[in-house]
Amino acid sequence: MRCLQSLSRIEIRFTIMKFSIIFHLSLLSLAQFALSEKQYRGCKVFTITSLANETQYNAVIDLQKVRGVDFWSEPSRKRYTDVMVYPDEQNNVEQYLAEYGIDYKVAISDVQGAVDKGKDLRSTRQNSQEMNWKEYQRLSVIHSWLDALAAHNPNIAQIGSIGRTTEGRDMKTIKLSSNLRKNNPIIFIDGGIHAREWISPAVVTYIIGKLMSFEPEDREIMANVDWVFLPVMNADGYEYTHTEDRLWRKSRSIHNGNDCIGVDLNRNFDFHWGENGVKDDPCANTYHGPYPFSEPESNATAKFMLANRNRIRAYITFHSYSQLMLTPYGYTEDLPDDYDQLEALGKRAIKALEEVHGTEYEVGAPSHILYSNSGSSRDFAKGVPEIKYSFTIELRDQGDYKFILPPQQIIPTAEETWEAVRVIARQVVQEASEEE
Repeated sequence: MRCLQSLSRIEIRFTIMKFSIIFHLSLLSLAQFALSEKQYRGCKVFTITSLANETQYNAVIDLQKVRGVDFWSEPSRKRYTDVMVYPDEQNNVEQYLAEYGIDYKVAISDVQGAVDKGKDLRSTRQNSQEMNWKEYQRLSVIHSWLDALAAHNPNIAQIGSIGRTTEGRDMKTIKLSSNLRKNNPIIFIDGGIHAREWISPAVVTYIIGKLMSFEPEDREIMANVDWVFLPVMNADGYEYTHTEDRLWRKSRSIHNGNDCIGVDLNRNFDFHWGENGVKDDPCANTYHGPYPFSEPESNATAKFMLANRNRIRAYITFHSYSQLMLTPYGYTEDLPDDYDQLEALGKRAIKALEEVHGTEYEVGAPSHILYSNSGSSRDFAKGVPEIKYSFTIELRDQGDYKFILPPQQIIPTAEETWEAVRVIARQVVQEASEEE
């Protein structure tokens, strides 16, 4: 009996020791995983506060050719320009800016430090399927949550798919309406076109959650609108930012003859493709692709819009950052014929947004208040399927955190944005009722 008891203690000690080894190996594995991610130690973000003349503007345009420089916003004489500079190029860039008398400030002194601070509990929650808005979620969590919503609410929510990404991921959508059998006008909302803009899918999923909370004041917009959400258009890129490179922007496609990967999906739509605010360089973050709709993600999104062109009354695409509500067009300074209506609705929407937390937004066409860009989903939606209300909403913030918005700001950002979306939805319902 003593021998059995002694053996039992040995087995217990062995089991504990084995568990300890496994636990420490797991920690080592997580550490190796963290080290495999691209590091930005010592990288700085310079904010160019103004470009006073054409000479300064052209000098900053030329700076885009330097490989150790990553423009987080396109050069603009209308707003600030953010540039991430790698350590080896910082002295050169500072001297270059000084030579042209260009004013700037250091907005982020260590990008990797900002990334580390902004990390959620990825290492301890890798296998979690719990949806919340206190941290940024992986694609699998978002998709599982959508599936669960539809499974528990089959009369209100329907799961769909508009296609597959380059790497074969599902471009999952969810359709919401308290009257799914009615041929309602559609509001189509997408997020995550640019992979590193994590706040975008977070806001889209929050809006889904708000609609599914069935608040009395939302009965009308649930009964008289078919809401279609694509929370993460660029699913490949979004996953890549969680595993390899937090600041990756583009898709993950590979095109023959190119050493660099990916295309800017928001420059790849076939409407004035390749004209302004794009790059022919496959290594550039704003590379428009080898041809329009070269990417399955942009192609599938456009096909959905075209297939539903007679029903989609509003298209909202979420990006970050800058706190802007952008109307068409980006490719030209010419405005749509109904710009006054777009601007008026946009101003009402941001007024509702600002009343929540006091966050200030601006409304206008990108070519007027930001910079020119062509081949965007917003311009395509207005120009080809002729969706009346087509908006890009550039979410928080205005420069303190930029793409690395802390998780603590997810809920306040989403709360205020939801109020803006409500205003647009009520306008759609009102116009639809007037047509009946």
